[in-house]
Amino acid sequence: MQQAVKKLLIGMFMLVALPVAAELDNSSMAKVVTQYGFPSVCLAPVAVNKIDGETRVLSAKGFEVEPGIHTINGRATLDTTHCPMTGSDQQIGSAPDLEVDFEPGKTYFIGYDHRSAKAEEWTLVVWKVE
Repeated sequence: MQQAVKKLLIGMFMLVALPVAAELDNSSMAKVVTQYGFPSVCLAPVAVNKIDGETRVLSAKGFEVEPGIHTINGRATLDTTHCPMTGSDQQIGSAPDLEVDFEPGKTYFIGYDHRSAKAEEWTLVVWKVE
Protein backbone atom coordinates (compact mmCIF):
# COMPACT_ATOMS: atom_id res chain seq x y z
CA MET A 1 0.00 0.00 0.00
CA GLN A 2 2.75 2.46 0.90
CA GLN A 3 4.54 1.65 -2.35
CA ALA A 4 1.41 2.59 -4.36
CA VAL A 5 1.04 5.88 -2.48
CA LYS A 6 4.73 6.63 -3.00
CA LYS A 7 4.46 5.99 -6.76
CA LEU A 8 1.34 8.14 -6.96
CA LEU A 9 3.06 11.02 -5.15
CA ILE A 10 6.15 10.77 -7.40
CA GLY A 11 3.90 10.78 -10.47
CA MET A 12 2.02 13.85 -9.23
CA PHE A 13 5.30 15.61 -8.47
CA MET A 14 6.58 14.93 -12.00
CA LEU A 15 3.37 16.32 -13.52
CA VAL A 16 3.96 19.57 -11.67
CA ALA A 17 7.75 19.78 -11.75
CA LEU A 18 8.39 19.02 -15.43
CA PRO A 19 6.24 21.80 -16.90
CA VAL A 20 7.69 24.29 -14.41
CA ALA A 21 11.22 23.20 -15.25
CA ALA A 22 10.48 23.47 -18.97
CA GLU A 23 9.17 27.02 -18.49
CA LEU A 24 12.26 28.02 -16.53
CA ASP A 25 14.50 26.69 -19.31
CA ASN A 26 12.91 28.91 -22.01
CA SER A 27 15.74 31.44 -21.72
CA SER A 28 17.23 29.98 -24.90
CA MET A 29 14.23 31.20 -26.92
CA ALA A 30 12.77 34.64 -27.61
CA LYS A 31 9.11 35.28 -26.81
CA VAL A 32 6.88 37.20 -29.25
CA VAL A 33 3.68 38.81 -27.93
CA THR A 34 1.10 39.79 -30.54
CA GLN A 35 -2.19 40.08 -28.68
CA TYR A 36 -1.91 43.67 -27.47
CA GLY A 37 -2.68 46.85 -29.35
CA PHE A 38 -3.36 50.47 -28.55
CA PRO A 39 -6.20 51.80 -30.73
CA SER A 40 -5.71 55.32 -29.35
CA VAL A 41 -2.25 55.46 -30.98
CA CYS A 42 -3.22 53.40 -34.05
CA LEU A 43 -1.39 50.25 -33.02
CA ALA A 44 -3.33 47.05 -33.71
CA PRO A 45 -2.70 43.50 -32.48
CA VAL A 46 -1.33 41.11 -35.11
CA ALA A 47 -2.13 37.51 -35.98
CA VAL A 48 1.24 36.29 -37.26
CA ASN A 49 0.87 33.70 -40.00
CA LYS A 50 4.30 33.76 -41.68
CA ILE A 51 7.81 33.41 -40.31
CA ASP A 52 10.75 33.48 -42.70
CA GLY A 53 8.34 33.21 -45.64
CA GLU A 54 6.77 29.98 -44.38
CA THR A 55 3.08 29.84 -43.51
CA ARG A 56 2.60 28.96 -39.85
CA VAL A 57 -0.32 28.33 -37.52
CA LEU A 58 0.51 30.26 -34.35
CA SER A 59 -1.34 31.34 -31.25
CA ALA A 60 -3.00 34.76 -31.56
CA LYS A 61 -1.54 35.60 -28.13
CA GLY A 62 2.08 34.98 -29.05
CA PHE A 63 4.71 32.35 -29.54
CA GLU A 64 8.39 31.54 -29.08
CA VAL A 65 11.05 31.80 -31.76
CA GLU A 66 14.67 30.72 -31.93
CA PRO A 67 17.20 33.53 -31.52
CA GLY A 68 18.52 35.16 -34.67
CA ILE A 69 17.18 37.20 -37.56
CA HIS A 70 13.66 36.30 -38.68
CA THR A 71 11.06 37.94 -40.91
CA ILE A 72 7.48 38.05 -39.67
CA ASN A 73 4.17 38.90 -41.30
CA GLY A 74 0.50 38.50 -40.52
CA ARG A 75 -2.93 40.08 -40.38
CA ALA A 76 -4.42 42.78 -38.22
CA THR A 77 -7.93 43.92 -37.43
CA LEU A 78 -7.89 47.70 -37.29
CA ASP A 79 -9.88 49.83 -34.89
CA THR A 80 -10.37 53.03 -36.89
CA THR A 81 -12.10 54.95 -34.08
CA HIS A 82 -9.04 57.12 -33.40
CA CYS A 83 -7.29 56.67 -36.74
CA PRO A 84 -9.92 56.70 -39.46
CA MET A 85 -9.08 55.63 -42.96
CA THR A 86 -9.81 58.13 -45.70
CA GLY A 87 -11.28 57.89 -49.22
CA SER A 88 -9.08 55.84 -51.55
CA ASP A 89 -7.12 54.40 -48.62
CA GLN A 90 -10.01 52.05 -47.80
CA GLN A 91 -8.22 49.33 -49.77
CA ILE A 92 -5.54 47.76 -47.59
CA GLY A 93 -2.69 45.88 -49.22
CA SER A 94 -0.19 43.71 -47.46
CA ALA A 95 2.44 45.16 -45.19
CA PRO A 96 6.12 44.47 -45.80
CA ASP A 97 7.74 41.76 -43.69
CA LEU A 98 9.15 42.86 -40.34
CA GLU A 99 12.76 41.76 -39.87
CA VAL A 100 13.88 41.35 -36.27
CA ASP A 101 17.10 40.09 -34.70
CA PHE A 102 15.64 38.15 -31.76
CA GLU A 103 17.79 37.67 -28.66
CA PRO A 104 17.33 34.72 -26.29
CA GLY A 105 15.40 35.38 -23.10
CA LYS A 106 13.84 38.63 -24.35
CA THR A 107 10.17 39.36 -25.03
CA TYR A 108 9.20 41.28 -28.17
CA PHE A 109 5.83 43.02 -28.50
CA ILE A 110 4.75 43.31 -32.13
CA GLY A 111 1.88 45.36 -33.53
CA TYR A 112 0.54 46.86 -36.74
CA ASP A 113 1.19 50.61 -36.92
CA HIS A 114 -1.52 52.37 -38.95
CA ARG A 115 -0.96 56.00 -37.91
CA SER A 116 -0.24 57.31 -41.39
CA ALA A 117 -3.09 58.68 -43.51
CA LYS A 118 -1.70 56.55 -46.35
CA ALA A 119 -2.37 52.81 -46.04
CA GLU A 120 0.75 51.95 -48.07
CA GLU A 121 2.83 53.39 -45.22
CA TRP A 122 1.35 51.10 -42.58
CA THR A 123 3.80 48.58 -41.19
CA LEU A 124 4.50 45.94 -38.59
CA VAL A 125 6.61 47.22 -35.69
CA VAL A 126 8.29 46.04 -32.52
CA TRP A 127 6.89 48.53 -30.03
CA LYS A 128 8.44 47.15 -26.87
CA VAL A 129 11.26 44.79 -25.84
CA GLU A 130 11.63 43.42 -22.31
